Amino acid sequence: MACSQQEAPTLKSVPSNPSLSIAVPVYQESENIEKVVRVLEALVRIPHELVIIYDFDEDNTLPVLRFLQREFDNIVLMRNSYGKGRGVVNAIKTGFYETKSELVCLFTGDLTDQPEAIVTMYRKMQEGYDVVSGARYIKGGRKHGGPWLQTRLSRWGNWLFQHLTNFPLSDATYSFKMYRRCVLDAIEIESDAGWVISLEVCVKAYLKGFRMAEIPTVWVDRQLGESKFQLQKWLPTYIKWFCLGVYSINRRKWSRRVIAMEGEP
Repeated sequence: MACSQQEAPTLKSVPSNPSLSIAVPVYQESENIEKVVRVLEALVRIPHELVIIYDFDEDNTLPVLRFLQREFDNIVLMRNSYGKGRGVVNAIKTGFYETKSELVCLFTGDLTDQPEAIVTMYRKMQEGYDVVSGARYIKGGRKHGGPWLQTRLSRWGNWLFQHLTNFPLSDATYSFKMYRRCVLDAIEIESDAGWVISLEVCVKAYLKGFRMAEIPTVWVDRQLGESKFQLQKWLPTYIKWFCLGVYSINRRKWSRRVIAMEGEP
């Protein structure tokens, strides 16, 4: 299953309705956000809007962003509007469903993701893929820093998931992905815990037959501020979608195998 594609704008054109939204959930990121914006705008030379999703008006990120809007007119401030309007999972849903562009790239507000990889993802999407993911554990990809346990669980969990399902992505839990609009419109998101949403969307997109690809990327632990990642709180939901993914993908394979065997003379 592939989405119908629109003609991609040239890198030099700046359409009034850009085909790409870079969605950045933030929570008290005043120390990081100016660097995030300036690095993205310097390296991502594709027409885009930079959508910053925040929870409340007192967030210390906002004064910095309002100052930067004088220089960068593609910055859009968007208040978290899903659920109770709080939390990263609802901020991600807001970025997915309140933007209107053909492509949406999820990017963290602490500059742990690799900004220039967005251009590579975008060009990969022009080849007809519906989801393009960053990959930290393949050749050319790396993960620098972060808690030891979290890194091991991520690496081993993704390895096991791919080997149990023959999944096309080696880093399904990684949030740094670009999605085509039709993928997001075709999926009902159930996750209520943080960045787990990435694994759920990928599993459901795969089961619906959307095309996926990955590119090597480098993840670097944040230099300023404190991580908002809550491993203990979110781990049960990761396990839930890991198990549901393994079961659902293999059940479909088994069903197809049975049908094929029944069709043999």
